[in-house]
Amino acid sequence: MSRGRLLAVVLAVLGAVGAVSGQEPSPPQELLQVRQQIRELETRLAGLEQRQTDLAAQRQTLEGELRTAAQHLSEWEVELRRAQQAVNEAGRSAEDARKQLDGAVARLRLQVSLLAVLGRAGLSPLVLHALGSDRDLQERVTVALALVDEERLRREEVARLADARTRSLSLLSQRKGELEALRAQGSERRAELEGIRQRVLAESARLEQTRRAGAVALADAQESETRLERLWGVVTQRDERASGSVRLLRGGLPWPVAGARVVQRFGSRRDQQYGTVTVSHGLVLAAPPGSEARAVASGRVAFAQFFKGYGNLVIVQHGADLYSLYARLSSMLVRAGDRVGMSDPVGVLGRAEEGDGNLYLEMRVGKQAQDPMGWLKPAGK
Repeated sequence: MSRGRLLAVVLAVLGAVGAVSGQEPSPPQELLQVRQQIRELETRLAGLEQRQTDLAAQRQTLEGELRTAAQHLSEWEVELRRAQQAVNEAGRSAEDARKQLDGAVARLRLQVSLLAVLGRAGLSPLVLHALGSDRDLQERVTVALALVDEERLRREEVARLADARTRSLSLLSQRKGELEALRAQGSERRAELEGIRQRVLAESARLEQTRRAGAVALADAQESETRLERLWGVVTQRDERASGSVRLLRGGLPWPVAGARVVQRFGSRRDQQYGTVTVSHGLVLAAPPGSEARAVASGRVAFAQFFKGYGNLVIVQHGADLYSLYARLSSMLVRAGDRVGMSDPVGVLGRAEEGDGNLYLEMRVGKQAQDPMGWLKPAGK
């Protein structure tokens, strides 16, 4: 069985263990004030998270509308190009028909001119000319009339064709204008949606900055609460409250070792030399040997013993299905069942091989590992 699967089994077993309840003596006024501050901060952070959720839903809706607008614009662009091609072809056809009509008119004028040269306008000169020739009179008159009728029919056909192509060109030009108007409206709507999206993103970034600052303030207040509880001997089992509280602390939790150096980050990493890919479900940190690894939040120690692949491993359950894991410890300072407050020591760091760390930290929600950098407060704060 793999390390990840073994750890998942351990977490599943730990999740079935309930929290131990206890009674709390009447706390001093200073502790009550800190707890009141914590409740106010939690309420404010819960409101910020709700606002972030609403903005995320709005952004998702905007993304869908932007995709639809982009698709419509693409379709209109294609149809507009086709309409432009049809307009060009219709224009060329209309020009060809106009040239044919001009040719027919020119031939008609030539015919009239020839008739005038024979003496008179109209068909009379042709008939007189036919009487003076050696061919059969009826045949010659029939041929002459047929030629004139054919010329008339050709001119009428060309005129009809030119008129039809002109109407087609007009309709195509009208459709092209409609498509251009649709494209302009679509571009305007897309720009409007993009502007709204940028404002939502800016508001989301501002809220996240405010939320993380609030998370840091809440973490500081909870550390003060832990110190006061320890000072006055008031120890409270509040795993259920801790669950919601720690979730609100995302981005504001204290580091397990102050000033620790990050050796390896969360996620996959490719070895440049061998081309292999390794996946880390947590952070590998380096700190001076003998440093204490401290709990990032209050909770109950659910596991504290050697675990293959992790070395000495301490798992703290922060209520419900939220866990923090501390591995590679040279020694452990807690036992399963102990309750720890935020920044309470859970183990001691040993020596590390060159280029490697001596503390491994994971944050898990149920069986799902999450990037601890998203939970810890920004370095230096």
